[in-house]
Amino acid sequence: MTRDIQERLNLFEADVNVKRVALTKRQITKYGPPPNPAKLTDSRVDKYIDKYGTSSWELDALEPQVIEDIIKQEVNKLVDKSLLKEVEMKENNDKEILLKIENNYDQVKHFIESEQL
Repeated sequence: MTRDIQERLNLFEADVNVKRVALTKRQITKYGPPPNPAKLTDSRVDKYIDKYGTSSWELDALEPQVIEDIIKQEVNKLVDKSLLKEVEMKENNDKEILLKIENNYDQVKHFIESEQL
């Protein structure tokens, strides 16, 4: 699936690196989702069984909060925290400006209309 997603994104010339973050063997051991039998009708089943055995696990079997935590943990590794803080500060400043505009709409409207002359 990871390879397929990467190939599809490359098809659209998206410069994206796809990294599988779940479901790993360590996560299977840690969270204990119920196993499913390997799908014997799948053309890749022999390679799968050789590599992983006769059971498979689905990400959907994990609690939604666990999935969210796994994703957040991986994304946080990639975030430039300094840049994020800078962007958040600008966003908060812009929100304050917009709130002032909202609270003084009539004056702002009058100012804009008078500037158009």
